[in-house]
Amino acid sequence: MIYIYDGSFEGLLTVIFDSYKVLEDVDEISEKTRQIDFFADKIEVEADKEKAERVKNSVIKNFKFSFYNDMIRAFSSCNEEKEIVISRTLKKLYTHGFSYINSADSDVVKFRNILQRLSREVHAYKGLLRFNEYDGILFAKFTPENDILNYVYNHFKKRLKNEKFIIADTKRKKAVLHNGSHGEFLDFTEAKDFKIEDEYVDLWRQFYDSIGIEERKNEKLRISNMPKKYWKDLPEMNRLK
Repeated sequence: MIYIYDGSFEGLLTVIFDSYKVLEDVDEISEKTRQIDFFADKIEVEADKEKAERVKNSVIKNFKFSFYNDMIRAFSSCNEEKEIVISRTLKKLYTHGFSYINSADSDVVKFRNILQRLSREVHAYKGLLRFNEYDGILFAKFTPENDILNYVYNHFKKRLKNEKFIIADTKRKKAVLHNGSHGEFLDFTEAKDFKIEDEYVDLWRQFYDSIGIEERKNEKLRISNMPKKYWKDLPEMNRLK
């Protein structure tokens, strides 16, 4: 049995509400846009604000807001099993108690791993995101595996709270614009000839080159410490000139 929903977190909470009693028999919870087994039994669920609110309030009441927030974080993952993992983990906590979150149950382990992988990526971009300046506005772009724009923004709005800046997730074609006090999330499309270069980028590259010691270069160690997937958004690694 496959439940199909609209891809929103509210939609997933609605599926959890509707499928709770038969969750053990659910094989998959899938967005409408995904390819699914043509011959499988399917149930399409429309997002229902009231049902979603009831699930939210119940989770917060029984397991505190921190676990509800973990559900949202897991939902931001690119993991294709995230919906069924979130749903089954939640039911097992209702059944066995919250301490079951530390168990070796396969679904619960997957849930923890999803959170771990997302947290690692957020932490990585806190140090790897590079800003350039353009007409008085700082601009950074990245292509994260997970949908972490909001989490990365929450970090930089504290560090750059008085600055105007834009962070763009080019993979999901969205960005956040911080005007010095608050942020606004917008659709973002990067032009093919879009390019930002400024004197600070040049200075950074010169510094990076000046401290490098040719005899001590270790490509394997560099890749181990900073996987190549991050390189394209780093000015010292991605030379446009």
